[in-house]
Amino acid sequence: MKYLTLNHQKVSAIGLGTTGFWSGKNQGLEDCILTAVNDYGVNLIDTAEMYGSGKCETALARAIANLPREKVFLVDKILPDNATEESFFPSLHRSLSLLGVDEIDLYLLHWRENADLAFVVQAMRQAVQQGLIKAWGVSNFDTSDLKDLLACGGHDCACNQIFYNIYERGCEYELLPFMKEHGILPMSYSSLGSDYHPHPDIHRNTAVMEACRAYGIAPEAVMLRMNTEQGFAALFSTSSLSHLHSNLQEVPDEAYREIFARMDQEFPAPDHGYPLVKI
Repeated sequence: MKYLTLNHQKVSAIGLGTTGFWSGKNQGLEDCILTAVNDYGVNLIDTAEMYGSGKCETALARAIANLPREKVFLVDKILPDNATEESFFPSLHRSLSLLGVDEIDLYLLHWRENADLAFVVQAMRQAVQQGLIKAWGVSNFDTSDLKDLLACGGHDCACNQIFYNIYERGCEYELLPFMKEHGILPMSYSSLGSDYHPHPDIHRNTAVMEACRAYGIAPEAVMLRMNTEQGFAALFSTSSLSHLHSNLQEVPDEAYREIFARMDQEFPAPDHGYPLVKI
């Protein structure tokens, strides 16, 4: 497992999302989380107060209850409607309580919408000072949003979690270089694609699948490595142990170069900028 550094903490470059808890796949996803942590060294686990209105946080708490706290890097997200003077800290304390922890490793503003960015920066810093969170960031912020955040003094924003995968590479044109320039860790959600944003089925792409079969590598493993090669911490979700094992299989350099060359031909990065896709 490759690791990144965020705020002096070691974070696995591949992590698990928890929206499956929302759809009732509790047991399968819980088994996948424990296997990923114990067998593969994954420590990055992502959730949000929005997912099932706290149900995912509660289910995640059960899944990690018997794991040493230092083996889990928790990411949680606050809704913009709660990022207010009245609701920010009650919302944060509610998430801490549901997760059964004293501190969240990375706390993100889920979307910008009408959030007061100056207040968000101040509240996030206060939460760090109080020992409630270790680092903070944002999600679904395009380049202009990040520029506004930095203009509000948010230079300690550690991360921007965005929609990115082989089918949706728009951020490579402007947003990703901007994040790298300003030391903001890119984190990708739906790194293998999403039912909420239609995309081709890579398993039906003859050129890609021929290369994958030649090396005995699942295309999902290559897709995840593509994200990490771009500097992302890549999130995906599964409640299937067989999918987990194939997604996390090692991709040798030679295999990666050849398979990704096919993917890059079939699903090229755009040659122009356009607004960040958000789902």
